Amino acid sequence: MDVALEALREAKRPLLMVGGGVVLSGTTEPLRQLVKATQIPVVYTLMGKGAVPDTWEENLGMAGMHGTWTANMAITRCDLLLAVGARFDDRVTGSVENFAPKAKIVHFDIDQVEINKIVHADLSVNGDLRWSLPSFRQKLEAVPVPAVQTVTWRQELQELKAGHPAGTRPSSDRGLSPQVVLEALARKAGSDSIVATDVGQHQMWAAQFYPVNYPRHFISSGGLGTMGYGLPAALGAKVGQPDLPVVLVTGDGSIMMNCQEFATLHKYGIAVKTVVLRNNTLGMVHQWQGMFYHGHFAESDLTATPSIAGIARSMGVPGWTVEKESQLAEALDRLFAREGPALLEVTIPPDENVYPMVPGGKKLDEMVTGGDKQ
Repeated sequence: MDVALEALREAKRPLLMVGGGVVLSGTTEPLRQLVKATQIPVVYTLMGKGAVPDTWEENLGMAGMHGTWTANMAITRCDLLLAVGARFDDRVTGSVENFAPKAKIVHFDIDQVEINKIVHADLSVNGDLRWSLPSFRQKLEAVPVPAVQTVTWRQELQELKAGHPAGTRPSSDRGLSPQVVLEALARKAGSDSIVATDVGQHQMWAAQFYPVNYPRHFISSGGLGTMGYGLPAALGAKVGQPDLPVVLVTGDGSIMMNCQEFATLHKYGIAVKTVVLRNNTLGMVHQWQGMFYHGHFAESDLTATPSIAGIARSMGVPGWTVEKESQLAEALDRLFAREGPALLEVTIPPDENVYPMVPGGKKLDEMVTGGDKQ
């Protein structure tokens, strides 16, 4: 650990990469103290969302395949990467051989198997974050890292952040902008809301556009493509935290995997607010087939799926549909005015893709940005 501290004190372009281990271990507070004391920029994995508030200036957003431009460029350009409770899965690293090519890598993790499994760590701190992270923070207090040492680096990243915001196309007669929907939903639900997702494009848009400021307030499946995860997860979150708003963001593909649980919401009056982004496709599959398989679309067309709002109503959960942005504000008001569960089905364009995107096997700085959508 002392060697890791010395590496931090020497670094001019340090970066923290925060994973789900920080959330699971309940060590977000010492992590936040570390960030505030050093002003080190932070990126997070999907499962690390909420460990550092999205509203903090130091937070550069999610890293990896659908991470922000700034987060991925920060990993590419940093000279020290402190990976805390992250396992370097392929969605984060892109080309492993070219991951953080200029950086000395320090890996904090409880699982010895994860260290050097995918990405070589120059230094490692193997152990429970509940002791290693506070200990690292306390040792740093003795000889602090001057913030002035990294001021040029931080300014560079803030300029990148301002110049390359993530975004989706504006709403049109073909459907609403997912960005507009999720940002409006987040404002309506409030800063203390818990958001659960299923798997796919909507999951990545939620990670990009739904700000989360607390750990365990972003509940999502981080592996194995578990479509259908979201509704049971949201149900459990609301039962566990009945006084907090709980929102499910899902797609018309994922929701069909466990839609029978609308009956459970109705039976017990569990006030989950569900927003379905409907594009009549398996969105992420459709995106990959269009971008990498020459438009050979197979089994990704969901136009025959019945109304999700109608399915919900048949099980006792009020449901409405929205096809125009002008209808959105009133529909969200109705959604949250209901005391119990309710659902909003929102039409989005079928060809709306998630950007940025790092194609499989490419370097993190080889992002596809979607042209004028960025």
